[in-house]
Amino acid sequence: MDGGSDDTNPEDGKILSPEELELEDDEHVTQIDESRYVVSPNVRDDEIHGSRPSMPEPESEPAPDTPEFTDGNVHEWLAEQMADSNARYGFDVTAKFDGEVDQQRLASNDIVTVFETLLLWYGRQMDGSTDVQDVLGILLSESNVPVKYPPGSIKRLARSAGLSPDDSIADLIEAVEDRDGAAL
Repeated sequence: MDGGSDDTNPEDGKILSPEELELEDDEHVTQIDESRYVVSPNVRDDEIHGSRPSMPEPESEPAPDTPEFTDGNVHEWLAEQMADSNARYGFDVTAKFDGEVDQQRLASNDIVTVFETLLLWYGRQMDGSTDVQDVLGILLSESNVPVKYPPGSIKRLARSAGLSPDDSIADLIEAVEDRDGAAL
């Protein structure tokens, strides 16, 4: 060795862009914002190489004790897969939107990331022509689920609208209308 710096450390390699990684085409990656992605930590080696773990295929001549593929069996198998994850939080959803079926799965130790990913995935399925944040706002405001916002989020809303404690609720409403909505 010549004693110089060693540039062969694989951890010091080139940083790849999302386009180079082809993240949009990976079922284990969810885009949460421009240039922000969540990658499921629950990817197995067989998933990395292109195949998902699957239920065992029945033999050509089923043995008498071969289980049937029922909704209950599939749900039980999915629950076991999620339970085997080392993550504290997760979801595995199959949903139908306008005749199209889509699936999403994520397991993580970050509860906010899991919730955010689920909401963003769901919001993207609704309407491709409306921004996800607008879709989620419409869904929440039209649902019968009351949402309680922490006081800090209301304060941030007022500050982001350029308001102070001396301004009125009418000023807040006008600022929100001028901005075509509010982001809390």
